[in-house]
Amino acid sequence: MTRIIIGILGQALTIWYNMNKWIEHNKKEFGYQLTELKKIITHQVKDGGKADTFTSDMLVAIVSGRKITEKMQGAINNIIKRNSPEETFKRDEWLTSVLPKLLMVKEMISETTWTIAYRHGAWGFMDSVIKQAKNRKTLSKKQMEAVSKMYARIKKNIEKNKNKA
Repeated sequence: MTRIIIGILGQALTIWYNMNKWIEHNKKEFGYQLTELKKIITHQVKDGGKADTFTSDMLVAIVSGRKITEKMQGAINNIIKRNSPEETFKRDEWLTSVLPKLLMVKEMISETTWTIAYRHGAWGFMDSVIKQAKNRKTLSKKQMEAVSKMYARIKKNIEKNKNKA
């Protein structure tokens, strides 16, 4: 019984020692990333009340002594790059140019002769796109294409109704 307890304690001490070794390794190896992620999370909390889950997970991985793979390191560097002042400025400019267009498309939906249910679906889609544009300050290529197609359908419907009247 004593051997088992001593064996378990020995394993626990070995695990504790190895964890501390990895924690120290991560502090030395990823010191810059550690401070930048802390800044980013602090900024996110101040702005929106909560931090991005993925960013928090990457910070916890470094702090807790988890082995950081090349893929994780690339993701961490992308987070830092994406939240740099230059990138943030570019995305703010993009948002100020795109948001009025998105709102215009949303408003144009009410001018169509689509059924109420179809219009509500289109409004819901546009609301979700606008929400993402505001929150993430970016849209994927497919989302932009979908909004363009929506605009074309709306415009076609409005023109068709003008010609009938």
